[in-house]
Amino acid sequence: MAPSERQEARATAHALQAISDYIAPGTNEGISFLVSRLTDDLFTDSFLGGGDLSLFTPGGHRGSLRSQLSNGYRLDPSSGPPASFALDVHLDLDHGHAQVAYTLPGAGAATGRFTVELVHRVQRDDGVNYLFGADGSNDDAAWTLSLLLL
Repeated sequence: MAPSERQEARATAHALQAISDYIAPGTNEGISFLVSRLTDDLFTDSFLGGGDLSLFTPGGHRGSLRSQLSNGYRLDPSSGPPASFALDVHLDLDHGHAQVAYTLPGAGAATGRFTVELVHRVQRDDGVNYLFGADGSNDDAAWTLSLLLL
């Protein structure tokens, strides 16, 4: 039986609270992230990126996270090395809103905005991994955001 919308919202809120409880005290190592954007054109505007998402700002009930030292990579259609570019990721833990600012090589600055929905949680030896999917976005892309609490 598939979970109800209410159960999904509750699971997402619980995950966002756990992330806030983990990072807010400033005593843990940090959070690594992986973000993906998938469109109908793998070589033009789809990408994969990651880095550190440990810059915590208190506020509201849970606060927010911002990335640092983060890069995205887009595949080269000519089988060359992936093109690299800077990413800026912001996650509002109160509302579950994610924002990814990026500038793909040869394109203008862009920002993807989406609401996160918990897909899966995995307890690992090196930390807890949360996988979120997008529940609506401002563009035609499918987004994912994975967090590893180290």
